[in-house]
Order: sequence, then C-alpha cells, then structure tokens
Amino acid sequence: MGSLTHAGAVVFRKRNDQVLYLVVSSSDGLNWVLPKGHIDPGETPEIAALRELEEEAGVVGEIIASLSPRDFIKRDKQATVQFFLIREAGLTESIEDRIVRWEEENAALQLLTFDEAKQALLEGVATLNGTKMR
Repeated sequence: MGSLTHAGAVVFRKRNDQVLYLVVSSSDGLNWVLPKGHIDPGETPEIAALRELEEEAGVVGEIIASLSPRDFIKRDKQATVQFFLIREAGLTESIEDRIVRWEEENAALQLLTFDEAKQALLEGVATLNGTKMR
C-alpha cells in the first residue's frame, strides 16, 4: 500500500426496506464509479471523502465506518484511496455534471467499472450488514 492520495465514498440510502447504493458517472462519462478524489493539503481523508461526495453527486453524507484502503492506477501512477461507508444525510448542489444513480447492491456491482470500486462496495455492504443498522 502506498501512502493515501485519495478518499472515496461507498454511500447508501434506505428506501422502505431496500438499501440503495450511489454510483456516479466518471468525469469523462465513460465509466461508472464511486465518488472519490484527491485529498487536498490540510484535509483529512474523512473531509476529502465528504467533499468529493458533495462535489460529484450533490449528496451530503455522514461517515459510518472506515473501509480498507485500496490501490488503483491513476494516469499510469500508483494511487491509494481510503474508502468510507457513508449514509446519505441530505442533498446539496453538485458542482460537477455527473449522472447519479441509486441502485441495489447487485445492480451497482454490475455498473461499476473498476475492481477497486467493486471491492469497496462489497466491503461496504458487508460492513453495513455486520453492523445491522436499522
């Protein structure tokens, strides 16, 4: 694992008895991804994850748990993202023109392009089920 460069969000909302997970289009519109981005100087990974979530998806979140850091390749460079399990707490204005989808677990997994995002989602689902939050 390299040093942390990015922070990302596995975000869920409850609708009736269903748990839905957030998937967003990538900045180039070619892939489906989890909200994530670079940790700015002076930011904690937690703050960065919540900021990216607002910027990319227009979602205000509340961090429930830390998930495992995951390595990925960004422009041919190794990067490491710290994911967090985040509950949707509200909506705000997004500043990026992304398509936002809320999907149940299997549909979200089908959509996600990259392995590190799929693994993070699965870990988030397991964490959520393990904490038995109602």
